[in-house]
Amino acid sequence: MSVPRPVLRPAAAAPLALLLAALATVFLFGNDRGHFYRPGHHDRVSAEHMAVAANLSPAHHFLMVRYLNANASGYSMYNRFPVGGYALTALATSPFRGDLSLRLHAARMLMLGFFAAAAVLAYLALSRLAASRWTALTATLLAFSSYYGLYYNDMITPEIAPGLFGVLLSFHGVVVFLQDGRFRQLLVKACAALLLGWHVLAVVAAFVVLGLARVLLVPRGGGGCPDRGTA
Repeated sequence: MSVPRPVLRPAAAAPLALLLAALATVFLFGNDRGHFYRPGHHDRVSAEHMAVAANLSPAHHFLMVRYLNANASGYSMYNRFPVGGYALTALATSPFRGDLSLRLHAARMLMLGFFAAAAVLAYLALSRLAASRWTALTATLLAFSSYYGLYYNDMITPEIAPGLFGVLLSFHGVVVFLQDGRFRQLLVKACAALLLGWHVLAVVAAFVVLGLARVLLVPRGGGGCPDRGTA
């Protein structure tokens, strides 16, 4: 016998709808549609990581350690980030190889997509932790409307928006595991996040420390977290 799924009431769906509407404005107004130069290091960093994505291949050893010579001058490139963000950037920009402006636009829209997805994950995790979905919405909007969030959200680098998405993906997995015992879901989310950046290790390491402390300090039979679900 199938178990009926819970129905999301309109009042409960309203905060999420408002969050999605706010994120839609980021896509509409937050991207400069290919104009490259702006004050600060935003575009210098974007150019460097666009070059890494464009040359990502086994022939270049995935640019993990590479030294190139050009006109008797050396350029040492060390990519300390996983290749996941670069591979997705290369995939998003591959249809526009003949138009640099469209390639920049596609890459920046991809970064904005990671930013928006991170905001949704933050809201979903906070909705589980907070007593009110409106509280979760308020906290999410305040966090993601900061100056630095709105300035760096379309910077083409796996360190910013993809890394933020990975952290919140793993954090959501931790929250679901603590509440529902879904360990496999946490494992899948942590592995997916590690493809985008090493930042997730901070979340996973803290969770491991807290988990070990709980095992060592809580007496046996004191009520562990049962595995009540699967991924």
